[in-house]
Amino acid sequence: MLKTVITFVLSNAIVLFMFSAGLAARRGGVRQIFQRPALYGRALAVVLVGVPLLAFALVRLFRLPSVVAAAIVLTAISPGAPLLVKQAKSLRASVTTAVNLLLLLALCTLITVPLWVSVMDRVMGLELQASPGLVLRTLLAKVVPPLVVGMAVQRLSPRWAEVLAVWTSRLFNVLLLVVLVLLLVKAPPRLGELGGASVLALLVLVSASAFLGHWAGGPRLEDRKAVALTAGLAPPALTLTIIIHSYPGLQALKVAAGVAAIVIVRLIALIPYKVWAKRQDRKENAERLPPGSVPS
Repeated sequence: MLKTVITFVLSNAIVLFMFSAGLAARRGGVRQIFQRPALYGRALAVVLVGVPLLAFALVRLFRLPSVVAAAIVLTAISPGAPLLVKQAKSLRASVTTAVNLLLLLALCTLITVPLWVSVMDRVMGLELQASPGLVLRTLLAKVVPPLVVGMAVQRLSPRWAEVLAVWTSRLFNVLLLVVLVLLLVKAPPRLGELGGASVLALLVLVSASAFLGHWAGGPRLEDRKAVALTAGLAPPALTLTIIIHSYPGLQALKVAAGVAAIVIVRLIALIPYKVWAKRQDRKENAERLPPGSVPS
């Protein structure tokens, strides 16, 4: 029964997340994509190409176990973290840039994720059983329809969309948190079983990804922080959806538990960047103050 519940939630969490992302898309904000193509082009290159290549390299360098390696690489090739908008607000990053990146990544993953899955099968030997065709069909069914519906609601009734966005986001976060906790409790590898090499690889991956994103988001600091968060955060919904369609029963739960542990470690590993970014924010604000004024 528990396995059935977990499997159902993991298989359909991406639908709720994409609906929430569509609701968050402001009409005027999407225009910024066409007004600043260089910014979004650099951001997509880092998130969709740079981060996966870095993950592949670190998995090879640290010679990680196959289950952990598969989980780490899956979090790298499946961008679009649900916590991105909330994290952007707390870090005073550009929410518009964060939401636009979520929308762009939702569409790009239709192409990039199946391609990366093919690479993992042929080059890395990580035992991922889902074919690129299956991944594409899964994404088409679970990414595009809820995203389009969410954007339609936002366009027709912005006020209702704002209310729905808050509650769907809360529901998604609660469901995902419950499932992640259950996975860590019920299925190995648990957080303590990742091993020193895996944790070190994750620290390097998250730090390097965040600072690559920071570079790509220039010149404005609020955009730098939004792209850095996009590159550094782990996106469990899409990753876990792929896992459910890739592995049989208990093996799927085992890999999913590895992803749950990795998501937690990645969130912790992002703290140094956040501290550094807040210092940069204070420094920039201080430089803008007129002579003789006192920072608030």
